[in-house]
Amino acid sequence: MIVLVGFMGAGKSTIGPLLATRLGLTFVDTDAEIERRGGGTVAEIFQERGEPGFRALERETVEWALESNDAVVSLGGGALDDPAARASLEWATVVHLDVSFAEAMKRIEDPAARPMLARTDPKALYDDRRSVYASIADHAVDTTGRTPVDVAEELVALLSIRIKSSDGARRIRVDVPGVPYEVIVGHGLLQRAGDFIPPPPGAERAVVITHPTLQRFADRVVASLGEKGLQPSSFEIAEGETSKNLANAQSLYEAFAAAGIHRNDLVVAVGGGVVCDVAGYVASTYNRGLAVAHVPTTLLAQVDAAIGGKTAVNLSAGKNLVGTFHQPLAVIADVSVLGELPDEEFRSGLAEVIKHGLIADPGLLDLVMQRSQHLVATDETLLEEVVARAAAIKAAVVSADERERGRRAVLNYGHTFGHAIEHVAAIRHGEAVALGMMAAAYSAAELGLIGEDVVDTHRRVLAAVGLPTAATLDIEELEPVWQRDKKYDRGVRFVLLEGIGRPRIGVEIPRDAQERALKRLGS
Repeated sequence: MIVLVGFMGAGKSTIGPLLATRLGLTFVDTDAEIERRGGGTVAEIFQERGEPGFRALERETVEWALESNDAVVSLGGGALDDPAARASLEWATVVHLDVSFAEAMKRIEDPAARPMLARTDPKALYDDRRSVYASIADHAVDTTGRTPVDVAEELVALLSIRIKSSDGARRIRVDVPGVPYEVIVGHGLLQRAGDFIPPPPGAERAVVITHPTLQRFADRVVASLGEKGLQPSSFEIAEGETSKNLANAQSLYEAFAAAGIHRNDLVVAVGGGVVCDVAGYVASTYNRGLAVAHVPTTLLAQVDAAIGGKTAVNLSAGKNLVGTFHQPLAVIADVSVLGELPDEEFRSGLAEVIKHGLIADPGLLDLVMQRSQHLVATDETLLEEVVARAAAIKAAVVSADERERGRRAVLNYGHTFGHAIEHVAAIRHGEAVALGMMAAAYSAAELGLIGEDVVDTHRRVLAAVGLPTAATLDIEELEPVWQRDKKYDRGVRFVLLEGIGRPRIGVEIPRDAQERALKRLGS
């Protein structure tokens, strides 16, 4: 049961049906049901029966609506004035669709149809009800200035995180056409990896690809695969971004051939983004395609690189210029391993978490800022929540646009700047993305898309987890790199924000605005 609450004009009756359709649930609008039962509009029922009569009918309708387990229910703005209604929501998932007062008033086309607006001061009513919604909601999503589709997508991401009672792992579905799979998030999962990977029909062997320093993790996965009747073997590639090259891919092809790997066999990546990218690329091209599963061991890979089926290797001219789309059978994100990451590697991964919050989930940003110390200390319970929420955002976007024809491009926020910065400055990917997001924020401010408050939010959340927010960079060095960006379309295209949770894709930034943004980044 998902219950939408919020002030009039928040979008409950518009977003609710979209959300219900995406989740395969029915939609119940209690105001519409009240009108059906009362034989008139809300305003007419108010006038005929008075507020007490209306509230009695509302109470009866809400009780009826909350009897269903498989529904998205929109509650009228004043339904929660009833303590019994508030108490009945304890077992439901309550989502507060928040909206600014100014936006709410602008959306209300006929104030006469809203009798409470004439009975009290609208701003006082807004403030009173907003505090009630905030006190009972499990999730809050700001709808101000956003389309219903964007809000519904964010909610699908948040609400697709579920707990499977038999094993305690959080399972997030990546609903790509033809090959849906799950991201499994939890702790202590490595030694059970074989339980979560559906074996390809006819598979005899499993090839685990990893780094030398991760062999202790890979050994647990190898043992688990062996217990499932597969013949496991392990191959290593060197650490670091420089390993993402065609020479390493060629070496793995030769190793596969020598080991007698067939097209029905399984490839499993155990490592960070480099391992997932290389293993995925080799799996997608050897024998015209082998099945692959990912066991990401870095935060960056758990929330981003391992999900979505992108594979790639680098060329000397730039990052990820050769690659394929090849969806995995499963992604197994064991947060227990994150505590063993070097501090700078863990913080680097937080850049992708923050990116997901900036493009889709302001609540995730709040969680990172409010609990940054616990997060950096790798609190496993908190990590499970953060990884699941960030992974669910990636899963929802990928499910809507597997091949990056449109919506998926939002995941590149900060990356066009970031890849160029990474290339010329030779810093960690996450550090470059952090600087790339700051450059994108300054660019959006230069173009009048966002205010300085949004720029400041970028700066504060990145600084809270120890990521860089300033660097002196030369546009003459960066520009040739982003001219080769994969998203080039008759010009370099950037993802910018029009507000937190409101990305805009395909933006061309005039060179003078780029220069001013980079100057601000260096100040």
